[in-house]
Amino acid sequence: MKSARKKIKTIAFAGLLRCGVILFLMILVGTAYSNPKIYIIRHAAVDIDKPGWGSSKYSAAYKRIYNLSGVELFDPNEVLQKIEDYALIDTIFCSPQLRAMETAQMLFDKNVVIKIDSVLTELDYPVVHIPVVQFPVKGWLLISRISWMAGINQGEKTSYKERLNQLNAFSDELIKYAGQSGHAVVVAHGMVNHELVKILKKRGWEYCENGKDGHGNLSVNCLE
Repeated sequence: MKSARKKIKTIAFAGLLRCGVILFLMILVGTAYSNPKIYIIRHAAVDIDKPGWGSSKYSAAYKRIYNLSGVELFDPNEVLQKIEDYALIDTIFCSPQLRAMETAQMLFDKNVVIKIDSVLTELDYPVVHIPVVQFPVKGWLLISRISWMAGINQGEKTSYKERLNQLNAFSDELIKYAGQSGHAVVVAHGMVNHELVKILKKRGWEYCENGKDGHGNLSVNCLE
């Protein structure tokens, strides 16, 4: 009788041991095949009237007001559903500009640490000055941005090349964090996000499945 009980215990122990080994191997395989992900989010729509036509001076004033404005209300769940295991996120990399900070605060729990980094400030350029001429404000801003990127319209702003160097250095930190945590989240701006995606792709990162979301307000681009 004792021998039978001992045999049963031995079989049960062997079964538990096998289950433990299988579970351990499953965890190892899961870890090996799960790639770290980086989510790059653009801020929500800014709470400001749409610009019409105006002078270059008016366009520069509009740009200043835009940079100081907050965002419109939105449904956080529509954004969060694009982020895998978003409830596990405990740290966000965020631009210091109000529209990005408000977006991050509306999206994530107040216990999440929001790491403000000036490198994520939107790429800034001077508005070209041509007196008298009336033109759509968005047209003024587009011409100003393109000429700044070409190195023609510099003013006192940091150059486009310098900003790219800063973003390249920041991406080192971002990649390292994603590798350690399994994910990293950035909340920033259209131009900055566009450049970050380009930098990450040059370093071998690719869009996740269904992870390409453009650069509109509240877009979420996922790379792995």
